[in-house]
Amino acid sequence: MLGLVGMVFLTFLAATALLGPWLVTHDPILTTPGVLLPPSHENWLGTDQFGRDVFSRTITSLRVDFIVAIVGVSGAVVVGSGIGLICGYRGGWIDDLAMRLVDIVQSFPLLLLAMVLILALGPGLESIVIVTVLINIPTYARVIRGEALSKKTLEYIDAARCSGASEISILFRHLMPNTLNPIVVHGSLNLAAAVGNVAALSFLGIGIRPPTPDLGVMVAEGTNYLVQGAWWMSIGPGIVLATTIFSLNLLGDCLEARLDPRRSEG
Repeated sequence: MLGLVGMVFLTFLAATALLGPWLVTHDPILTTPGVLLPPSHENWLGTDQFGRDVFSRTITSLRVDFIVAIVGVSGAVVVGSGIGLICGYRGGWIDDLAMRLVDIVQSFPLLLLAMVLILALGPGLESIVIVTVLINIPTYARVIRGEALSKKTLEYIDAARCSGASEISILFRHLMPNTLNPIVVHGSLNLAAAVGNVAALSFLGIGIRPPTPDLGVMVAEGTNYLVQGAWWMSIGPGIVLATTIFSLNLLGDCLEARLDPRRSEG
């Protein structure tokens, strides 16, 4: 039931992000004299300190954050899964070296690691995507390595070897398709974390830079005007951000319950 709720919310948010350019009522970066106007029929979520329409900026921000999260996590899935497959199947010093590097990376809090990488690369949309890829690679490398270790001794892999299949064929035609379940589960959960990390970095001022709309930036700017009664500047973007992360987490938990046999048995 909760998974269905998450799917409904997520479908609505994804459709909103996809149709964003046709849903916005104003130019999201256009400044006007009407600053800090409350919600009205003209500006559904009011205006910010520069007279920009908050509703249009929220829709555009959602689209930007979704794109960054999806591209970043997809890149991490491709690279991390490839590393995990090779390490799990081949073993040896390659496996030992790769897993020690994974241990080192995962010993740091993800947000702290992301902040360090952003400071090294410089703020911006491209840097956020690169950082999202880099900090999520270890997760997929470890998970897929475990799957490869548990499956490489199974009979269908032995049969593939006996039939003369190459290592590449075994990896990508036999092992890879049987590791899709954990990839799907971790992918949905990582999307939630990625959206949160993008917003957090932007909130701290080292992520997506103005005037590009971002939910984290909008919440940060809105908190500065709460004492003036301009609650609409941060409430709308904050609700959208929280709902997005909540929906992705619900979907991830539902997928884990259905696709993870160990959890199902428990």
